[in-house]
Amino acid sequence: MLARLGGLRACKEDLSEAIDELRRLYQRKVVEYSITGEPILAPYPIIKVGKRLIRGNPIRASSIRSLVPYPHCKRVLAIDASIKLLLDCGPFKIVVSKVAWGVWRGVKVEVTEEPIIRVKVIRDKQEAAEWLLKVELSEAFKRMRWLRRGDYLLLDRGLMAVPALRRETRELFEKVDLAAERRGVILIGLSKVSRLRLSDGASLLGYLSRLAHKYMGEMAWYYYPLFRESQLPSWYIGDISIAKLSDESNFVFRVDVSRRALRRWELGGILGELAYLQDPALPGYPYPLKSVHDSSKIGHEELELMRLSFMELADKEGIGDRLRADVEAYSFKEEVLWGSLG
Repeated sequence: MLARLGGLRACKEDLSEAIDELRRLYQRKVVEYSITGEPILAPYPIIKVGKRLIRGNPIRASSIRSLVPYPHCKRVLAIDASIKLLLDCGPFKIVVSKVAWGVWRGVKVEVTEEPIIRVKVIRDKQEAAEWLLKVELSEAFKRMRWLRRGDYLLLDRGLMAVPALRRETRELFEKVDLAAERRGVILIGLSKVSRLRLSDGASLLGYLSRLAHKYMGEMAWYYYPLFRESQLPSWYIGDISIAKLSDESNFVFRVDVSRRALRRWELGGILGELAYLQDPALPGYPYPLKSVHDSSKIGHEELELMRLSFMELADKEGIGDRLRADVEAYSFKEEVLWGSLG
């Protein structure tokens, strides 16, 4: 049997099965018991670290706090980088990144420069993702000279130097965090996508969004803490909070704030000053991050021009024929199957 999904034919049995699975997920009630034998009725966040499962604090409405934007004129350094597949050569690939950064004083831009183009030969997507992280961290360390005590460094990612990263990458992440602490700079990582979930399998952000709406309506809010600091492994550079930064938006984000910064600054004040940075045209998201995200995008025509330029460089260096043969042999896979990285 077929139904319609987005104007196209779809298997009705698949749709029905998907709806039933979601219904079971949303209605499932998992009852666990504490050490003293008391039932734990509220769900709690969980993080899987290797084979270890970290269980956070039970979700309580009392941990939802109102969030008030605090006007300020502090400097804000925001950095973002995109990545695209430049050339597919089969066993290896050539990727290109466009790195954008800027400095704002409050909501007014103070310093911007033309984005920087980086190129790298990689073997797989994991290597590409790690290289992109290193590109952003290197730029953050370089540009931190613009910042002073109480200023902000914003990254478009969670603050985690996971063990799967190479040692030099983990050390670079820690180096940026330590440099920020020495300057009195507040390092923040804001994730547009979060896989955080609850003990019953539901989305943590979705659950908190519904809970906050029940008790606070459309108000801006934040939830903290999710985990005890002692629970998180040392490579969690940031502590985790969940925030809705505007009463005019439904966007909810995971916001990581450096643990070192939280020893000196209060989270509510940090998030209040972060909320002040939003653009009225896009409420609920800091404008500096939106600006560098837009500047770092690589369009289709721009990518094609980069490919031509790179091939011209390869020709000048005497490796153009071999590179062109590799690319042509894998062009179908590149265009149809493998796709781009970003």
